[in-house]
Amino acid sequence: MTSTKAPRSTGRGKKKRHKGISPWVPNQHGAWAMLVSPAVLGLVSGLVTWNREAEAGWTPAVVFPAVLVAWFFGYFAFFAFGLAAKARNPRRRAHYLTPVYVYGTVALAGIAVALLLQPPLIWWAAPFAPLVAVAVWETIQGRSRSTLSGVSTTIASALLFPALTMVGQGESVSTPLGVPDMAWTSGLFLAIYFSGTIPFVKSMIREKGNWRYLAGSIAYHVAAVILVLVGTAFSSVGWLAGCVMALTMTLALARAVLIPHSASRGEVWSARRVGVAEVPILLAACVAVLLAV
Repeated sequence: MTSTKAPRSTGRGKKKRHKGISPWVPNQHGAWAMLVSPAVLGLVSGLVTWNREAEAGWTPAVVFPAVLVAWFFGYFAFFAFGLAAKARNPRRRAHYLTPVYVYGTVALAGIAVALLLQPPLIWWAAPFAPLVAVAVWETIQGRSRSTLSGVSTTIASALLFPALTMVGQGESVSTPLGVPDMAWTSGLFLAIYFSGTIPFVKSMIREKGNWRYLAGSIAYHVAAVILVLVGTAFSSVGWLAGCVMALTMTLALARAVLIPHSASRGEVWSARRVGVAEVPILLAACVAVLLAV
């Protein structure tokens, strides 16, 4: 009797598929909190402000989505640009540049719509342009994950909060100087908090074991607690929001000390675990800003 059993496949005839990083979908999961949180919080502040401003007009209804499109697609373009800057193969570089052109065009369209309907928003180019320039320069120099690059992008992200608040003011203001003190204080708080996550995470991963870097991270957080305490005491965010902001930075200081200490004693802290441990502090920061709004 002839056997009908099929021969076992050795898999030699199959082509191996190597999956690289997709330039269309950012894979830096830690950056998403920085990317999304100020945008969502700023939108809430802008909508609340729009509801309060009798002279805001109708333009915020279109400018809000235009600014958000510019922000998110601008980041997508920047991420793909970072991959293209590191690529050595011309074909691969061209592959990475395609989303740069696509996302960049969409981002520029969002900026154009926003400026067409609310021209005073052009003032925000003054702080945004140098911050973006620093991040781009660091990327070109092969330092896309440097502390300087990270801080520049987090500050730009935090500025989205007062910028979207100004969008909600519509035609009632002509410069960022007319943005409420609450928005500036909240934006500064977000910049301080998110900037602190950079040295903390680096002290756990890329700079693990570098005690001078760890000392710098702890020193930053101590200064951040003091700055937030002083800043909220002289602002109009309200006592409850100010207390939660100070509590958030105190918790951030505690984790900047205790988690690296735990790791030095042999406890395993993977990148995923470090990210999960940051979630409660991030939520506290968001609650603080919402209380200020």
